[in-house]
Amino acid sequence: MMVADVQPVRDTVAGNPSVEDKSKSDRYSFVTRWLTTLTLLGVAVGTATGALCNSYKADSQLVDVIRFPGQLFIRALKVVVVPMVFSSMVSNTAALGKSGSGNRMARMVVAFYLFTTVIAGLEGIALFNMFKYSFEPLTNSDHIDASLESVSANSEKLTLLSTVLSFGRDLVPDNIFKALLTNQLMGVMTFAIVLGYSLSNFSGGDLVIQFSDVCFEALVTMIQKVILFTPLGVGSLVAGSIAQADGVLSVIQNLGALILVILFGLAFHVFIFYASLYASLTRKNPYKFLAGLPRVWMTAFGTSSSAATLTTTCKVCEDLGVSKEVINFALPIGCTVNMDGGALNLPLVVLWIAHVAGQPISGGMQAVAALTSMMLSIGGSPIPSAGVSILVLAVEATGVKLTTQVETLVAFCLALEWLIDSLRTSVNVTGDAIAAAIINHLMPADLYPPKRCDEEQPCDKQRFANQA
Repeated sequence: MMVADVQPVRDTVAGNPSVEDKSKSDRYSFVTRWLTTLTLLGVAVGTATGALCNSYKADSQLVDVIRFPGQLFIRALKVVVVPMVFSSMVSNTAALGKSGSGNRMARMVVAFYLFTTVIAGLEGIALFNMFKYSFEPLTNSDHIDASLESVSANSEKLTLLSTVLSFGRDLVPDNIFKALLTNQLMGVMTFAIVLGYSLSNFSGGDLVIQFSDVCFEALVTMIQKVILFTPLGVGSLVAGSIAQADGVLSVIQNLGALILVILFGLAFHVFIFYASLYASLTRKNPYKFLAGLPRVWMTAFGTSSSAATLTTTCKVCEDLGVSKEVINFALPIGCTVNMDGGALNLPLVVLWIAHVAGQPISGGMQAVAALTSMMLSIGGSPIPSAGVSILVLAVEATGVKLTTQVETLVAFCLALEWLIDSLRTSVNVTGDAIAAAIINHLMPADLYPPKRCDEEQPCDKQRFANQA
């Protein structure tokens, strides 16, 4: 099922979900709440276990056993996320192609979401460089093995031209199967976008698009199952890292500084960037519109899911004067592809991990990291804790080696993923609402696209209902 197929979401907009859908949503929210508590408990147990092992100088084999569940958790995330991103990019690109590329509203929606996502990624890079000196590298990060020192020395010799050429080669893989096997993300996503657009141009491609949709749904379900092991995986990683680490206090201090920078960046994106964009395009007071969104923010923060918040976003936007035609078209698409919070947060966290772990990333590669993060945020899924799987892949895709320091930093970031994910989701749904309001102002009523829901082609809201 494609994004374009869910746009009206008739029952969702009306605020009348079925009893079965509501029951699933309640059960999922219950599990999510307990998962956060168990994750924090896993961090506490892992910290105590690691500190105990560190105090008594535990044998390295025992530490390896303690770290083993966490390593399996990371591997399980990595094996699922690449095919999930691939199938998502194929189906989303095909859906946007079929939604009417010649339609003015379709062009405006896609252009708006892409523009804000690019700006969010650039903000992530800018924030890191502004506050870089607030992050202290780990005390033992100087003890990098010879291979990492060689990589660092070679990276300094890279010129802007060589970086651009290397990035261009990564965009065009010579073997898609090799790119999938070796996690060459840029090549995989480029191929998926071109394939999805090509499939949307002829009727025979519908079967492949449907296959991609089914694969995406199955892989999202797998991710949800893997995320249930977050308490064990994160606790194991924290314990194994602390057992052999000397700078845990430094990690916590750096993490506190990172959280403050993320909060500042997300607030800037909403109250400065979104507000300025709204004011310049509509000539209205943006803060009056934002003042009507607290109910959307509370729902997004509580569910950590753009899909689960879709009902509330639609209702609030309608109360604020946005037409149903725009709501039905723009919000479901934004729910899937508009992830500004992730596009801002992910490059910032990746660059922070590299810097604190003693593997700083050059300016040219920072742009690559931002673009990779933007594509991953678009190719992700609107479910709680989707960033858990994407973070690990983004770190590797940027060329950061998974050393002990990197595993320690990743583990602590995953431990706080519940908080960051809630904040990201609040920004994402705000972007959806702002987009709907701006497009509603710019679009004449007679240019609204025809409604797609009718007796011959009923709305298919099951994708969002399942994820909620």
